[in-house]
Amino acid sequence: MKGLRYIWIGGIILLGSCQKQPANHLPVIESIVLEPDGNFTPGSDIRVMVSAEDRDHDDLQYLWESEGGSLSTPQQKTTNWELYTGAEPFSYKSITVSVSDGKSVVTETKTIQVSEGLLISGVIHFKGTSIPVPEVEVTIGKFTTKSDEYGRYVIEHLKEGNRQIKATKPGFDPFEALIYVDNPKSVFHIPMTSPVQTGQVSGVVRTIDDVIYEGLKVVLLNPDETESDLFGFTDRNGVFLLENVPVGLRNLMIQSENDESHFLNDSMIFQIIMDNSGNSYDARIKIRRTIISDIYLSESDKWEFEGLVSDGFYIVGRGQRMVLKEFISIPADAERAMFYLDSYVIGGCDLVGKLPSHRVWISNVENEYLGGISWGGEGSNYSARVSWYPSSPPNFMNIYGKQIKLHLEIFEENSCVPDPLWRVYQIEFSYYY
Repeated sequence: MKGLRYIWIGGIILLGSCQKQPANHLPVIESIVLEPDGNFTPGSDIRVMVSAEDRDHDDLQYLWESEGGSLSTPQQKTTNWELYTGAEPFSYKSITVSVSDGKSVVTETKTIQVSEGLLISGVIHFKGTSIPVPEVEVTIGKFTTKSDEYGRYVIEHLKEGNRQIKATKPGFDPFEALIYVDNPKSVFHIPMTSPVQTGQVSGVVRTIDDVIYEGLKVVLLNPDETESDLFGFTDRNGVFLLENVPVGLRNLMIQSENDESHFLNDSMIFQIIMDNSGNSYDARIKIRRTIISDIYLSESDKWEFEGLVSDGFYIVGRGQRMVLKEFISIPADAERAMFYLDSYVIGGCDLVGKLPSHRVWISNVENEYLGGISWGGEGSNYSARVSWYPSSPPNFMNIYGKQIKLHLEIFEENSCVPDPLWRVYQIEFSYYY
């Protein structure tokens, strides 16, 4: 009986081994979710998640693969897909996930189109000026570029929002700011400061004979000759001081901001070679020097004149002349000599061009005629106010570096005006030196 029992048990075991194992079911990938779900600019960080199920409740393994980017945790259910910063806008990139239950593997691919993104550009310049700073490294997030020789930079593929911008260059103070990028072509200019690429400029502004003026503005000019924000004013000793002037060949402009200026052209430009050693640059200015200022007979003793005088004016008649008693010495480097006359001609007729001609002319020490100006008029009387620059075209004469005299006369009459009279109220002669 013992033997039969053992046989029966064995039979039971044999029958059990002949039963079929249940079939394996493939894992099912339900979805691949991307966050964010759009605006995939180069360099974007995309969170990628897969949703998958297995009917057999097997443990699932995951493996991610991508084109055009890198993955942080490729063997996890969720990973970060970082697009390459060099990905071409409007190109297509894909990511594939493989899901395995240990027996079978299923895959699915998600394809995206790379977006163009926003752009920001600007110019990097020395603070307070438009003088460019080249070779500055500019960084916004994952993107870095360098400014060109004109200080220009461009960074592309940005998303809208607040962005931290950084600018660095050896020898310069680092720059950092929070900016908002909100349109396809945002603009942001970067001012840079440097303790070694800028310096201090000082000096004295005076005339050739050491006349000084307080309150003259001294300003650094930009490359386009516009005024920068770096300027100073001369003090009571004529001294000026400018801080943070960039090294290199620079132009400074001196100008008078007074409405009634005594300076030649109201401004002058002089050039300096700037380094960072704190150099001093003096400047020479030219001011207006009034040599003759005869208003209402105020300097009648300076003239040889045999005519009549009335209530505040000379009366020049036919055959009479006003001539300076002493010569005027004009410096060789003087500029813009000017003669001004305020006068009135009496006694004409109504015929056009029939007023007597009168003139002012200049002679040298040999009493030679150097040149002059003459004029007449129309109608019965003529008011003559004239500013004459002897050394200007078209009647140019070189009077600089010479001694001269002034002459005023009526040199022509006519039948309408047998006895012309010329009233002279004001005579002035000046130059800039």
